[in-house]
Amino acid sequence: MYLHNLINHLPLLFPLAGIIILLLGVYFKSEILKRAGYFLFILSAVGAFLSMNTGERAEEAIEGIYPKTTHHWAHEHEEKAELFALVMYGLGLLSLLALWASWAKNKFQQYLLWAIGAFFVAVLYLGYETGKSGGQVIHKEFRTE
Repeated sequence: MYLHNLINHLPLLFPLAGIIILLLGVYFKSEILKRAGYFLFILSAVGAFLSMNTGERAEEAIEGIYPKTTHHWAHEHEEKAELFALVMYGLGLLSLLALWASWAKNKFQQYLLWAIGAFFVAVLYLGYETGKSGGQVIHKEFRTE
């Protein structure tokens, strides 16, 4: 459970840092900053993968402590996390492609920026929903019964 709680913040926080760095790269026309932003998105996708793979054990642990009250909330969190992870993987793959395009000096990178921006908006919303539902598993004060 501890490992899941530690890792699950990576796919929530890294995209925020990534978009700031990426936007600075676009503004200052700096390929290095853009690449750093892409790299943070790739790390976010890795974090989402690790978080998904530690979530099942965390669910079992928490349901062992609070068997009746948390099953519903853990299931809701898991459903939201699965969608969030898929979109996060998409952002990571697009960022990997954009990183390659940047190194190859490919003009295709401009189109990837727009796709990454759209995925980022989806990641931001789904990350919020997933994080909120994760908090509801343990914190009864966040639940809307």
